[in-house]
Amino acid sequence: MIIGGRSIARIVPPTQNGPITRLVGTLDIDGKGTDHPLDQCDPFILLDQAVIPKSDLPPFGAHPHRGHSVVTVLLQGKMKSWDSFGAGGLEGTVIKGPASYWVDAGSGVFHDETTIVDDPDDPLQHINLFQLWVGVKEEDRLKPAALQYDINLPVEELWDEGKDSVVGSARYFVGGGGTIQTPHPITVAQVTQHPGKTLKFPIESSHGGFIVHMEGCASYGKEAKDATILKNAVQVLADASNDTENYITVSTPNADDGSDTKYLVCVGEKIQEPWCKKLVANGAIIAQTEDEARAIASNVEKYAKSGLDGGSFSPFGTAK
Repeated sequence: MIIGGRSIARIVPPTQNGPITRLVGTLDIDGKGTDHPLDQCDPFILLDQAVIPKSDLPPFGAHPHRGHSVVTVLLQGKMKSWDSFGAGGLEGTVIKGPASYWVDAGSGVFHDETTIVDDPDDPLQHINLFQLWVGVKEEDRLKPAALQYDINLPVEELWDEGKDSVVGSARYFVGGGGTIQTPHPITVAQVTQHPGKTLKFPIESSHGGFIVHMEGCASYGKEAKDATILKNAVQVLADASNDTENYITVSTPNADDGSDTKYLVCVGEKIQEPWCKKLVANGAIIAQTEDEARAIASNVEKYAKSGLDGGSFSPFGTAK
């Protein structure tokens, strides 16, 4: 059988940092943060994964974001979110997985997310999530912040090439007909694929991104020689050589226990603009240049220390 479609450029293992597993993203411009070999994957600038068994975590409190979009892919559990422009009021909004929580940070926003676990001894109540940071164009960094939720995620049956049998399903956290509106085309989907099946998952030939192997066993891409079994290994997509490479081939071996394979597809339109990251006050500033990032971070730190309330904090959107 001839395997076509996109290739995998490299496979990057995860970096464990306490309860957080870093999959994409590395140190900021001052060498702070988590050192990881995959610094970015246009249009994505960070991806973390976590399983959290207790309430009121993480202990960051309200923290800033500027110049990027953030989507929390809540696979399981409950979380409370709060944002400085008033979404959910003073008490915030509670969402239950599977669900998406998308923040366009724009010119600046403070937000907070904390876990809700009523019974820490019940693993079905533990929080299981990915948090993905998405790069945006400079014009989008200057817009007011915005917030979206999707708690009714679309689920699609996936068929083999001949449409003869169902090979699995895809739950779309972003894209796929869901309600989240993004600054540029993005797809985030958790795929569950049955054993002994081959799937051609559609990906625009011009889009960049990666696939995170979550569980099971699978071979990714047209030149895959070995199957992946490492949890949270990131399969980075190679650029398409032509317009016909508008899908990725994923094959799963037969499993004695009949268990499925699961993976997360994160793809989108490339930004192809310069950016840099500056960590500040338990959050992050994304800007075009290091000087701009440091200047904005200085303003943000003043807001964080003074504890000002309300608004999108647009004054720190432009370096003065």
